[in-house]
Amino acid sequence: MSSHDRIEDIEQRIDMAYQEGDFQQAKALEAKLRRLRGASNNNYDQCEPYSLEGRVYMDDD
Repeated sequence: MSSHDRIEDIEQRIDMAYQEGDFQQAKALEAKLRRLRGASNNNYDQCEPYSLEGRVYMDDD
């Protein structure tokens, strides 16, 4: 399961929790979603010499 699939799954679970009135569960899922989105935003290759702040610059040689 990719992080994109996990994000969509959590978003659906948040929606269901709000519909059921389970606000505590919804808030916990929102926190989990924020952590997951933060992790997925940093998925670029840390060892890549041309990557800077999540952007990969290809060498033209």
